[in-house]
Amino acid sequence: MSGDSGTLSWKSTSSATSRSNSLEGSPVGSGPPHRDGGLAPLTPKIVKVCFFGQGSNLGSNFKLVRCEEGWTIRSIISAVLNSGCVGPDIRYPLCYGLLLRHLKSAAEHWLHPGLSIPELMHSYERQHLEAEWRYDLRIRYIPQDFLEKFKEDRSSMLYLYQQVRSDYMHHYATKVSDGMALQLGCLEIRRFCKDLSLNALEKKSNIELLEKDIGLDVFFPRELIVSMKPKQLRKMIQQTFQGYYTLTEELCIARFFTTLAQCYSFTQESFPCQLVQGWSLSIDLVISPDGISQRADKESLPVLLASFGQVRSIQCSKESDGRAMLNVHMEGAGQPLSVNISSMAMAENMADIIDGYCRLQTNSENSLIVRPNKGRETFALPDIPKGESPVRPCTDNRVGSDIYDEIPDEARSRDRKQSLDRDDIVLGRILGEGFFGEVHDGIYKDPTGERIRVAVKTCKDCSADVKEKFLSEAVLMKTLNHQHIVRLVGVIEWDPVWIVMELYEHGELGSYLVQHQRSLTPATLSLYCVQVCKAMAYLEGLNMVHRDIAVRNVLVASPDCVKLGDFGLSRFIEEEDYYKASLTRLPIKWMAPESINFRRFTTASDVWMFGVFVWEVLSLGQQPFFWMENGQVINHLEAGTRLPKPDLCPPPLYSLLGRCWAYQPAARPKFSQLVCTLSDIQREEVELESRRKLSRTHSLPRFSSLNGSVPPPKPSRLHGNTLRPSKEGKVHEDSRSPWERERESVEDTLWRQKQDMLRDREWLEQEERQLPPETRSGSGSPSGAHSGPHSGSPSGSQSSPLSGPPSSPLPGPHSGPPSGPHSSPPEKPPMDASVKRPLPTAEMDRSGDQVYSSVMEMVKEVVRLKNDVKTLSASEYPTAVKAVGVNLRTLIQSVDEILPTLHSSVRNEIKGTERLLNKDLGELISKMRLAQQNAVTSLRQDCQRQMLAAAHTLAVDSKSLLDAVDQARVRANLARPAAAAAAAATAPADGATARPDSESGLDSDLEA
Repeated sequence: MSGDSGTLSWKSTSSATSRSNSLEGSPVGSGPPHRDGGLAPLTPKIVKVCFFGQGSNLGSNFKLVRCEEGWTIRSIISAVLNSGCVGPDIRYPLCYGLLLRHLKSAAEHWLHPGLSIPELMHSYERQHLEAEWRYDLRIRYIPQDFLEKFKEDRSSMLYLYQQVRSDYMHHYATKVSDGMALQLGCLEIRRFCKDLSLNALEKKSNIELLEKDIGLDVFFPRELIVSMKPKQLRKMIQQTFQGYYTLTEELCIARFFTTLAQCYSFTQESFPCQLVQGWSLSIDLVISPDGISQRADKESLPVLLASFGQVRSIQCSKESDGRAMLNVHMEGAGQPLSVNISSMAMAENMADIIDGYCRLQTNSENSLIVRPNKGRETFALPDIPKGESPVRPCTDNRVGSDIYDEIPDEARSRDRKQSLDRDDIVLGRILGEGFFGEVHDGIYKDPTGERIRVAVKTCKDCSADVKEKFLSEAVLMKTLNHQHIVRLVGVIEWDPVWIVMELYEHGELGSYLVQHQRSLTPATLSLYCVQVCKAMAYLEGLNMVHRDIAVRNVLVASPDCVKLGDFGLSRFIEEEDYYKASLTRLPIKWMAPESINFRRFTTASDVWMFGVFVWEVLSLGQQPFFWMENGQVINHLEAGTRLPKPDLCPPPLYSLLGRCWAYQPAARPKFSQLVCTLSDIQREEVELESRRKLSRTHSLPRFSSLNGSVPPPKPSRLHGNTLRPSKEGKVHEDSRSPWERERESVEDTLWRQKQDMLRDREWLEQEERQLPPETRSGSGSPSGAHSGPHSGSPSGSQSSPLSGPPSSPLPGPHSGPPSGPHSSPPEKPPMDASVKRPLPTAEMDRSGDQVYSSVMEMVKEVVRLKNDVKTLSASEYPTAVKAVGVNLRTLIQSVDEILPTLHSSVRNEIKGTERLLNKDLGELISKMRLAQQNAVTSLRQDCQRQMLAAAHTLAVDSKSLLDAVDQARVRANLARPAAAAAAAATAPADGATARPDSESGLDSDLEA
């Protein structure tokens, strides 16, 4: 909260010499002249009390206190402490005092708690202008062993730390050594950024964020920053910070106090004076939690004169020479402790601190100060006249004129509209429980008589500070008006306070996604993302950060409309471009790295959080990073790990999420840009979904109705490639994006290829049914007629994937004419002997073949992984995958060794297959990490299956690489036929030639 210094507690109370000035511009609230020449106030005064916050600038945090009649300084202190702005549950209110400081001089006055507001105004107002004074709330009376006592009063401990550190930075930072300044600064970095990892400051972006956005001068004195080179300073900060990495916030504060106490006694106050003992002795009177001590010079140690338990009364008196005398009467002493001070103001300050320590020790508000003029006439307000005072005629021509009129205050009018009557609301069942209390279903009867279903947020703790925080959400929401933001119906500000909002029957988006996951399409899910993005763009225009964008905070108004809600963590960022969060509990797994490390929230951090929200939507309500603890998230984000792509997420949208999750906040897009991009993606998803529905209506051609005795002709295909043919005569240009056109082309190609395969299968089955039974049984068919990778299985047990049952192999070209009533299909013409046919890979000599051996080892490792995956723990997955990777590296090395001996036309094909293998290995590693992350979840088996599928793809592609190498060897005349193959070529065989055992094992492993 910020404001000017014109809202102080006193008004102009001058003597007769300044009455003419008060007539010109005197405040309306000034009272009649008092008998001492002062003015007694008639209206309550507003006191601006400054207190310490996150920064070291005391004037940036203040509380405006309305002083009622009969209030004292103690009442003002209590009002500030009870408001919660300093902190909750303050157990040592007697430690606090109020310091009146003049901003243009060194004048300071500690105000006694018993001082009344009229006495305050009469005593200090005449000295300076009211705008030049400032009230500071400070802890002046520090208990002995405060580190132990303040453990039960954390608010006072933190406030004392902020106060001492502010004094150190303003007055003592330039006087300490560089080493101590580094230690104290790094302790504050550890406390301020408590979620930083051990090596976080070694990341250049983090140290730059610390330097530019927060500022090193917040932690270190300016002299230290200027005196060192930036690189040297960064290195020293990194080293010193790592020494304090393990400290908690409480330990950082304690270490700061003990380190600073070596050069600065922040628990002592020293006053130069003269000790009166028959003669005058110049000393420094030191007042600390231990008692009253004297010190002869700056180098000597204080000598205790008396403890606070011995003090019985304190008295100040003004001497004739302008100096002052302080007398402290003690129990058992023959004469009081008397000191002579240079001014009455200093004597009063000394009396206040001694009296404050006495009150703290006795835990009492009774003062020991004796005022010599206690019996004098006190200030009083004049009696109010009982008769009617004559009314002065009004001469202002604006009254009753049609020219001048009042402008209605829209804010007040809106506040009146949003203030509801509790009798108009009927509470229903409990919907859930929020941070402050329960959330109820309810019925609200508006002024027109219409009944509206509403959600009522209640507050179980109605104390002033909790109520203020609870109503802060309503204060923000009443200024918002957007179709995709939950509307505030109104508030009830008297106890018990309620916030009434719209209620939507479909509930939270997270639950809705789980319940309707089978019916939700990517187009609908992307629509939800667009709508929330529009709401965030609206907040971006208002300079507001939401800080809690998640599916749990989005409500479903209808199946095609969602609304953003829960503004409990939202804040205006005003002139600054970021908001520094306090100790509020925050959603770590949704937050950006700078928000976790530095509690820094900007529109860019909301963009990151919106990206996580989109991931939640496309994952159908799954929680982000559910497989790890909150403390582990920042380490993974620092290492570059991001959430995996959901199955329903279109590739362009996941690419957009990657931009939202850029580590540098400046690299993330704005919400205004995201709205346009998301709208385009959502429109493409709608068009794609409509085309999918249209394609489902097409039925496949059926051949069951054809006559089985007549084989159908084989369907003709398009010549050339099977890609989508170009359309000639196209009138208008296709306005779709390249990604959409490519995706449609690939889907169309796959669909047509599938139809061709089905028609081919149908044709083969029809052809085989026309064959005679003896031919279908496979007797008398020489196996050597069919040469190929899968053609030599014994007894015809190995068949083509597109063939029928294993007992019905295709006839060879030398099978002879078929017998029976049916005519056989035409035989294939014999192949020209001059054309050299490549030897099948199964009939090659494999002795010393490193490529073949490497492929065999690859397949064995994949089979081993398949057999052991259920018994392996998640930590053992990398070892198994590493073995596969090592074999892949050996395979590629063996191929590269023989590559120069092969024909140049096939090298590019082999290189492409190697790149495909590397891609397969990367996919296997990705699936392995996903399986590790879900090792303890219900998705374990699905992730294991995905990992095994990736491993099987790698093995199959390795076999494809072997086939490509073998074909290249045949073309280069480098293939050596096996002895078994040569024998089969010279002698007729009764059956199929058996394949080598190793080759059969390779294919069987791949089939497994």
